[in-house]
Amino acid sequence: MCGANTEVANVTLAKMLGEMTAPELAWDFMRYGLLGRCLALAGFGVVLGLLVILGYGLRDKSELLTTIWPAAGLLFMALWTSPGRNWIWIIVVQLIVQIGIYVVYADRVNWQWGPLFAVANSFDGVVGAIVARRLIKTPATPEIRQVFLFLAAVALGAASGASIGAYASIHTSVGTHFWRQWQLWWAGAWLGSLFVAPVVLSWAIRLRSPDKTSRAPAALDLFLTGGALLGITYWTYSSPPGVLSSIFQSPVLVLALAIVAAFRMPPRWATVLTALAVLIAAYYSSRHLGPYSIYSDPFTRISRVQLNLAALIVINYMLVVVLFEIRNTLRLLRQSEERYRNFVEKSSEAVWQIELAAPMALGLELEAQIEWLRRHACVDECNLPYRQMSEQAGVAHAEARAWRADAPWSVIYLEHLEQAARQGYSIDGLQFSVPSGVGRKTYLTGFTGVIKDDKLQRIWGVARDITQLMELNESLKQKQARVQMYARQLTNAEERARRATAVDLHDGIGQQLTGLALTLDAAASHSPPEVRLLLSEATHTLRQIHAMTQRVIADLSPPGLYELGLEAALQWLSVYMRGSDALQVELQISVDDSALDLELRILAFKLIRELLRNVVKHSGTKWAKATVTMTSQELFIDVVDHGVGFESQLSLFETRAGGFGLWSVAERVREACGELTVDTAPGQGCSVSVTLPLTRHEDSGYTASDAAQSEYGSQRLG
Repeated sequence: MCGANTEVANVTLAKMLGEMTAPELAWDFMRYGLLGRCLALAGFGVVLGLLVILGYGLRDKSELLTTIWPAAGLLFMALWTSPGRNWIWIIVVQLIVQIGIYVVYADRVNWQWGPLFAVANSFDGVVGAIVARRLIKTPATPEIRQVFLFLAAVALGAASGASIGAYASIHTSVGTHFWRQWQLWWAGAWLGSLFVAPVVLSWAIRLRSPDKTSRAPAALDLFLTGGALLGITYWTYSSPPGVLSSIFQSPVLVLALAIVAAFRMPPRWATVLTALAVLIAAYYSSRHLGPYSIYSDPFTRISRVQLNLAALIVINYMLVVVLFEIRNTLRLLRQSEERYRNFVEKSSEAVWQIELAAPMALGLELEAQIEWLRRHACVDECNLPYRQMSEQAGVAHAEARAWRADAPWSVIYLEHLEQAARQGYSIDGLQFSVPSGVGRKTYLTGFTGVIKDDKLQRIWGVARDITQLMELNESLKQKQARVQMYARQLTNAEERARRATAVDLHDGIGQQLTGLALTLDAAASHSPPEVRLLLSEATHTLRQIHAMTQRVIADLSPPGLYELGLEAALQWLSVYMRGSDALQVELQISVDDSALDLELRILAFKLIRELLRNVVKHSGTKWAKATVTMTSQELFIDVVDHGVGFESQLSLFETRAGGFGLWSVAERVREACGELTVDTAPGQGCSVSVTLPLTRHEDSGYTASDAAQSEYGSQRLG
């Protein structure tokens, strides 16, 4: 239970402080196990102790305050780059190390103030890290904006710690003023963060993301730049008071060399060299040497040194970040350019860029636009497939980059220029062809206009060779036509078979059943009563079989369809469905049967019958209306019901209850080059409209076989 409470507390602390938004820079020593945690904390304590000792070594003897406190920077970076659950361990180690070292360095009178000094530094790191986490979301990608946020974060942290440190300082230093101590403490802690953080951050980025950083500098360049910066810094700040006589012994020259280092060195080395220069300057300034030793007032001397060192670090770091951004942007541009070149050059599609020497104003008349393109357009970029396409079109290699208005791809664009202008000079789906060695090649092309300041600047063109696709499509069409022809022949054969079966049933079995029934009736009239009863039952059964045979005959070949026409067949269908399916069918027919060929009559009858069967199966109503009208060119069929309708338009052609739904109807209409429209909604019934052409198309296959017509005409169903 205690462990659970600890875990909850850690999670709450982590949420309150905020986790690192750049996990590639995170330092989570809690993942290393017990031994790893101890070693990590011990290493942090050792480095922190060395920096604390260094800070005491840079202390100005007159004010007992250090010019720069490097330990503040290490504590700030440790907290900033660690999850919130690790902070308590880092702060405990910092307090132990700093209090222990203070006891050694302090005199016996003031040793009790050591814990308060350590707490002041803890406040400095905690506040600075919290503010930095809130302000800086991507420390792994430095930006100049982040530099100002970083300066603000460490300044706020130093200010919070300085309030406590200054209070302790006035009790350990006789005759000191609180605000003077606060200022010196704040500047020292702020400088300490500026001294350490850029170095740690730049090297962390190098180690974790080497692709984002520059390569190591040449040894000679590092030696010359670093030697000049550190040498001039030593020469300038180690000189005794009043002996500076050369213009080269100036803090301005040190700053200039730090700027040179920022330009010449990678960020990690530029920050390291600047930090070493600051360390040299702070050391000798604390010994009352260098250009600021001429000031007798300790406060003035220390504050001027701190101001100079802060300017040196800030200017160098800002330049480093700006140059890092520039280099990173150039790297991304080079990568983008490389990807673009690889994409364009290695693309199998023809790609070209039409550049306008004089951008074209929008809103010109069509003829003026065409003339403008002829005068000012040129092909600025193109790839190998475009040059090959140009050669096929007869454009000389030397003229491949010249914009030719007579080139097939230019012609097709100019023909559609008015439409393209309405779409920002962009248009897709255009086709053109160019001659090739074995025929012609077909291309599918698209154009994209680039408009800036209400003027057309350039046009990108892309063309894909679709010759093979067109050939495959044509072959597929031929095969589909052949399959449809076979299907029509199969349908005609099926219809002939159904008709022949109906005739055989009627003329053969039907006639024999009728004759047998008459014979049984005659036999029953001359038979004794006991036999007459049996013969009557047999006659009744025989008549039922005959009625079933008649229904099968009617289903195979509707009565009247071949002899009397479509209207008579539909009237029979309405009576038949009223008796068999209890469906009341209202007919409204206005057609001229003489204008309908046999196959169209058969198709129309089958479509109406299938639609009425769908009403019986799916609509839940007992009423439907079928309307058949025609013009000189088309036949119109409408079947309407007031049933349940369909739940969604996506289900119109889905199969239902093992059937084909409207799919079979739609397929038959499509094969006849007709149109099918379905108007339905849940609870609103369904209306199906079919339009069939009367004019026969040879390519659609919508023709009746002469043999089938001959057979249909030669057989009569009585």
